[in-house]
Amino acid sequence: MPYYRRNLIVLWLTTFLASASWTQVVPFLPLYLQELGVPAENLAQWSGAVFSVQFAAGILMAPIWGKIADTKGRKLMTIRAGLCLSAIYFLTGAATSPWHVLVLRFLNGALTGFIPSSMSLVATNTPQHLAARYVAYMQIASAAGNVAGPVIGGVLASLVGIRGALNLSGANVLFSTILVILIVQERHKVSGAARSTILEDFATAVKSPALVRVVWITVLAMIGSVSIQPILVVYLSELVGDPERATTVSGIIFALPGLALMLTANLWVQQGQKRGYGKVVQTALLSAGILGVALALSRSLVAFGFFFFLQGACLAGLRPVSSAIIADEVEEEFRGRAFGIQQAANTIGGLTGPMIAGFVSSRWGAPAVFAVIGGFLALGALYVRLQEQAAKQRREVTAGGKERKTSA
Repeated sequence: MPYYRRNLIVLWLTTFLASASWTQVVPFLPLYLQELGVPAENLAQWSGAVFSVQFAAGILMAPIWGKIADTKGRKLMTIRAGLCLSAIYFLTGAATSPWHVLVLRFLNGALTGFIPSSMSLVATNTPQHLAARYVAYMQIASAAGNVAGPVIGGVLASLVGIRGALNLSGANVLFSTILVILIVQERHKVSGAARSTILEDFATAVKSPALVRVVWITVLAMIGSVSIQPILVVYLSELVGDPERATTVSGIIFALPGLALMLTANLWVQQGQKRGYGKVVQTALLSAGILGVALALSRSLVAFGFFFFLQGACLAGLRPVSSAIIADEVEEEFRGRAFGIQQAANTIGGLTGPMIAGFVSSRWGAPAVFAVIGGFLALGALYVRLQEQAAKQRREVTAGGKERKTSA
């Protein structure tokens, strides 16, 4: 078996375990904070702070770890992130005060990055004609973990408690890291590229049309995916009419976008390679925007679930396609930083989406959130189309200039 295929198998498994380990504990962190003594009237503030500090730290540190991966090695950074994440899970399980959890969530955002490091490792140690497809498989692994994690976490929390679930998450990530150490190979070592500062890397990213597209696509994908989460349970309880059924129904509905990504990620990348990534992104954004309006108008649970799955399938195309753009269009020596920048954009979208949803919902109600987010996605499709047209004009001007030089 070629080493790059063996890498994919191992890193697919470890990405799945890392993703599941994250989502199996996150839904229960507010309950854990209550166990640690946070009063009910302060729980919302503490929960918000615990989630926000991780995102804030991730925005700052993800590009830095990506840069170090490009200079020191992607496998080394994957191992570092895995060991740090495992230790943070174990320490969180041993916390005795809410501020312990707060500090550890900050460190989680600042020190980890196991999944983007794994994707960078796959993208740079796979033959170029397979790299985009293999990165799409990694996105499927991450989505599968996101779907399975809450189910596993619910079972574990009832059997061994939240502390036990945290310790098992730490053990999962530690096992994943050991697999990377023992089996994964990084044959395409880091080249002796010229050193650069973070500001110089940022300037390089801004000048790269591919990376600018990746950032916008990633931010929009996250806004479309997470903005509705804070209001989804409340809205579904109104549609269902039965509070007891609402919890079960919400769990099923929450899983639909992840299921859609698992089923369609590779298809989106294949279409991008055939038709061009720009056209595929436009199709996905515009379709997701139209479906957002359909969700706002839905008044039955069946119709809502159907449109929500279809929108999830459209949004599912954005993440693997943006990663495929990095694998296909970004120079190999910059890919670690590119995946770090993508992770930072992912975090920015994760922070921005709920803020937009909260603002819109408080003024015009929950259905308006779906319509407004749909409008953002449709505008994103227009932006990508304009960028594609501008890029085409630049290519034509460049080609015309070369022809004139040749004829002269």
